[in-house]
Amino acid sequence: MKAPTTRPFEASDVGAAAGLLAARHRRDLAGEAALDPGFAEPAACAALLRDDWERGARGAVAETADGTLAGYLLAVPGDDVRGRHVWTGPGHYAAHEGDVLRCLYADLSGPWLGEGRLHHYAVAAAHDLPVWLSQCFAYEQVHAVTDLAAGAAGFHDDVRAAGPSDLAALEPLFRLVADAHTGPPVFAFIEPSFHEGLRPGHLELLEDPAVSYWLVEGPEGVRGFCVMRPVPDDEVSLTAPRGSVELLLAATAPECRGGGVGRRLTEHALADAARRGFRVCVTDWRAANPLSSAFWPRRGFRPVAHRLHRLLDPRLSRG
Repeated sequence: MKAPTTRPFEASDVGAAAGLLAARHRRDLAGEAALDPGFAEPAACAALLRDDWERGARGAVAETADGTLAGYLLAVPGDDVRGRHVWTGPGHYAAHEGDVLRCLYADLSGPWLGEGRLHHYAVAAAHDLPVWLSQCFAYEQVHAVTDLAAGAAGFHDDVRAAGPSDLAALEPLFRLVADAHTGPPVFAFIEPSFHEGLRPGHLELLEDPAVSYWLVEGPEGVRGFCVMRPVPDDEVSLTAPRGSVELLLAATAPECRGGGVGRRLTEHALADAARRGFRVCVTDWRAANPLSSAFWPRRGFRPVAHRLHRLLDPRLSRG
């Protein structure tokens, strides 16, 4: 097959690209019905792509000999705690077949390196993992969903709602998630200033009437917590359906692990979300975290996308 012709993505390509993205999402929906059906329509995908264009997403399209759009790939450049990078979000790519996506990445990755962007990130739908992994990307984050059944059992007497007055008792557990990410085998870098925002951040969650903040406590103090919040309309995406609830944070004190604290917290939080009318819960975790990667699938969470990362050899950018 003759390789498609590539050229820069232009604002006028949004309509055709939206058709490709909607087709990709219909395929994803066939494998996971909990995803948002709204993005199976090109109009919804076009709105996403126009917003991404306004936010600085740029890239390339691939065209067949007759000028038909065969695929597109976009990325947003960044220079922050992730290093000098490009970020391909869940709606930033779609192609008729994997070879088209490979051609687009080959076309764009050279200029990215020329700009010193050694870190390449992509949020890939589960069906597209083989294509991205073949380009030397690796797993970093798992994005998953689970169904919430109204009336399902799961409430526990030792789980209660937390409030602002519980802030001091909860504080010893605030660093647990970050510590799990910075330690082996995850080894994620977190700015030291991040920890300064933990106390005010949790206080904001405890004061938010839309957030459900649950805890289990014992004679020794708080044993664990779980935080749920509705997905805001401006965060609805191909991996986070409209009207879903997000399991935002959860942690169990190390000395209490293995005793069912995390399980009871999660069951209670999910049962309460179902009682409040939510039908889908989303969450995410680091793929290299052995505790999370074992715990969340056992709670019924199914991967729908993965954040992938590729780091180019720094020697390539010298000079």
